[in-house]
Amino acid sequence: MFQYLQNRHSQPKLLRLSISGFLLLFLSGCQQLGQPSTHHSLLEQRQEQQHQLTRQQLGSQLNAFQGSQVAGLTELQQQLQAVQIQLDNLREENQRFQRQHTFQIEELGRELPGRGRPEPGFSNSRVTEVVQDDGKLLLGRYEWVALPAQQLVLPARVDSGANTSSLHAVNLREFERDGRSWVRFETHYQPENSNREPQKAEIEAPLVRNVRILQASGSESRPVISLPMQLGPLVQEVEFTLSDRGDMTYPVLLGRRFMMDIAVIDVARTYVQGKPELQQPGEAETSASGEVETP
Repeated sequence: MFQYLQNRHSQPKLLRLSISGFLLLFLSGCQQLGQPSTHHSLLEQRQEQQHQLTRQQLGSQLNAFQGSQVAGLTELQQQLQAVQIQLDNLREENQRFQRQHTFQIEELGRELPGRGRPEPGFSNSRVTEVVQDDGKLLLGRYEWVALPAQQLVLPARVDSGANTSSLHAVNLREFERDGRSWVRFETHYQPENSNREPQKAEIEAPLVRNVRILQASGSESRPVISLPMQLGPLVQEVEFTLSDRGDMTYPVLLGRRFMMDIAVIDVARTYVQGKPELQQPGEAETSASGEVETP
C-alpha cells in the first residue's frame, strides 16, 4: 500500500518535469529559428548603407567632373572670343593698310616723272575714291567693276542680301590643265552707250571649289572661281559663283562677303565710285589666265 501511494505521488512530479523539459526544448528551438531572420535583416541594412555611401561618392565625383568640364568649356570660349577679336582687328588693319597702299602707289605713279609701265590691265588715270570718315568705301546700289585679266568693264549690282558674289556664265565646261581642274565659260554683256547686240567674252580660270546653293525650287551645285577685280581704287581677288544670269539686268552681283568690313552701301545712289579705265590695245595685252604678254 505504501509503495502504491508513493508511486502515485511521484507520477505528477514526473509529469511536471516532462512538461518543463518540453517547454525548454520548444523555446530554445524558437530562439534558434528566429536568429537567422535577425541576421538577414542586419545584412540588408548594412548593404543599403553601403549602397547609399557608394551613390553619394559617385554623385560627388560626377558633380566635380561636370564642374571641371564647365569651367574648361568656359575658359575655351573666352580664349576663342579673344582670338576672334584679335583676328577681326588684324583683318581690319590689313584692309586699311591695303587701301592706303593702293592709294599711295597711285599717287606715286602720277607724281614721278618718267614712270614705268602702269600695272597691267589698268590705265594710270586718276580714279575718284569716295570713302567715309571711318575709311570704308561708299558704294551705290550699282557700280562699275573691271576684270583686268579679261579686259572687261561690267556693271554690277551691289546686294548685301546675297552672301557670295556671282558672275554670269553660260556654255560652262570643265577641263584639266597641269593637273588642276579649270573651267571655261562665256559671259555676255551690253556695251555702254551701244544699241548693238550683247557682246560675249570667253573666260578660263582655275576651279576653286563647288558649292551647293539652296533655292525655293531646290538645291543646285555651282562652280566657284577667283578673279582679280577692281572697284574704284580697290583691287583684290574676288570669288565668284558661276550661274546663268541671262534673265538678270546685271551680269555681276557683289555679295556681302566681298563688302564685309571694307564698304558700306547707300541704296539711294548709283555708280558712286569711278569707272575703271582699261589700257588701250598695244600698251599691254592680258590673257584670260591673267598672264601679261608684251610685244
